[in-house]
Amino acid sequence: MSDSPNRGRPYQPPQGQGSYGPPPPYQGSQQWQQPERQGQAQPPAQQWQQQQQPPSHQQWQNPQQDQWQQPSYESYEQPAYDQYGGSSGGDMPLAPIMRRAGARLIDNALVAVFGFALVLPITIGAFGLGKPGSKTEDEGGVWNWPIIFTLFAVLSVLPFIYEAVQLSMWGRTLGKRFLGIGVVQARPAGNPLTTTQAVWRAAITHVAYQIGVFFFLVLAVMVWQYFAYGMVLVWAGALMAYLWAIWDQPLHQALHDRFADTLVIDERVGYGEYTEYAE
Repeated sequence: MSDSPNRGRPYQPPQGQGSYGPPPPYQGSQQWQQPERQGQAQPPAQQWQQQQQPPSHQQWQNPQQDQWQQPSYESYEQPAYDQYGGSSGGDMPLAPIMRRAGARLIDNALVAVFGFALVLPITIGAFGLGKPGSKTEDEGGVWNWPIIFTLFAVLSVLPFIYEAVQLSMWGRTLGKRFLGIGVVQARPAGNPLTTTQAVWRAAITHVAYQIGVFFFLVLAVMVWQYFAYGMVLVWAGALMAYLWAIWDQPLHQALHDRFADTLVIDERVGYGEYTEYAE
């Protein structure tokens, strides 16, 4: 066994055999530079590196320019109806004010005709209204308890039941159906009404708006009959609550629509999803 001068030293393969040598120097900085002259020869290592590396969009753009070209989502204007959440209410066709008023008149006329035809005979039979010897003239004159009971039933109870049931089941009353309008949720916009919303909207319209009317009628019976003129002021305020839809923006909601979070839409322009659901 012969001694070797390389004994005890780490093995180093000869250059060109079993070793690729040290890695080529990093040429990344040259990727951002164009050749100074056309036709200038590039070193073999740089040519091999450019062939192996896939083309990148960032190699030919300035990073600072990319930063300025990024879309800014904060600069976009927010929709005018984001306050209602969900879908935008402005995407749906809103019912014209005149048709809404016509539907309300039709519903009130139907309830008044059938209400008085049903309630007034019961009132006359129960209280003896108009019979000789009755005390109606001494108890408030024309504004007496039988009249208050009749008006309360016809103006509040029956319209409340009439509207709450129909809105909760179909999203429209007979008057609204006749004129091609309906009531939907405002948030999320376009969804059918829930039972709670239908009852709440009908209660505000036919009970809350009439509280002041019957308050003054009670005062007219118990204190002074001229207090009944106060109901004119209450009805004027209720009228303003309906007229609120004229100048309300952007969804033209009356006060009862705002409290119940509802919209009145025009079904004649092809709001198909709601029509299929309701029918």
